[in-house]
Amino acid sequence: MKIIGIEEHWVSKKFAELYPAEGQPGRDAPIEVLTDIGQNRIDILDKQGIDIQVLGHGMFPATTASLSDVQATNDQAADAVARFPKRFAAFAALPLSSAENAANELERTVRQYGFKGAMINGTIDGQFLDNPRFAPLLAKAESLDVPLYLHPAYPMSTISDSYYKGGFSDLVGFTLGSTAAGWHWEVGLHALRMIVSGVFDRYPNLQIIIGHLGELIPFFWERIEYWLEPRTEGLKYSVREYFKRNIYVTTSGYATTPPFMLALDVFGADRIIFSVDYPFSPIQPAVEFLKKIPVSEVDRIKIASGNVSKLLKL
Repeated sequence: MKIIGIEEHWVSKKFAELYPAEGQPGRDAPIEVLTDIGQNRIDILDKQGIDIQVLGHGMFPATTASLSDVQATNDQAADAVARFPKRFAAFAALPLSSAENAANELERTVRQYGFKGAMINGTIDGQFLDNPRFAPLLAKAESLDVPLYLHPAYPMSTISDSYYKGGFSDLVGFTLGSTAAGWHWEVGLHALRMIVSGVFDRYPNLQIIIGHLGELIPFFWERIEYWLEPRTEGLKYSVREYFKRNIYVTTSGYATTPPFMLALDVFGADRIIFSVDYPFSPIQPAVEFLKKIPVSEVDRIKIASGNVSKLLKL
């Protein structure tokens, strides 16, 4: 059974200096592991049983990074894919201060390097992708037939200062706002906003990916159906239908059965993709979990590699 992971992280030479220093909140994996997209990483994949990683870049300020630095980052990823074409693929990093530049860079990396889409980290200047300013990027992704991976990032300061600071350490506050809760709520909201604002009616073939077994959406499914769905107007389909048409979820960061079964019930096996969230989550438990989840072998293969091979044309 081929196993492909698609929420697998790295940091480029251009942006390594922005990674939190030793002992600072947010330094959740060694920088030397994040910056390694060479033979050492391949050796780890061999040992742990991962056939292909789709590299996704983070750790740069999306609206202040220069176009040239983002292009250099994508060029570095392209070099790694060229050296290990059977083991790596890549999502583009994008210069999101300009949707036009982002669209052009997405097209450059897809056409020149064969990139499989783009990874977008959190909101941009506090704005979600349903904002009209991002129309050129959404249109370009749809026309290129590549997905956008909505990955979490720490909420903007106007939210984090109110919600995630208090009578506890900076590390606890950062964790509340990120890996434990805050950024997962935000990505779930991001996906729902794209649905109810009509993004997928305007771009019906656009595909997005969200991680962490649906970013809390499965837990709130009954509430979404009961409260949100009857109040949406002017959409072509019900809210739930867009999840079948336009949204994939990954297993990133999870290796336990109950949340997986909930996501499976909501989204179905055809919309779930295996991921690790490497190196922030360990590979071995994720692979062992994949091999033991209570699904048919047909569905296990879909989740392990079949769905993503079709989506990304791997």
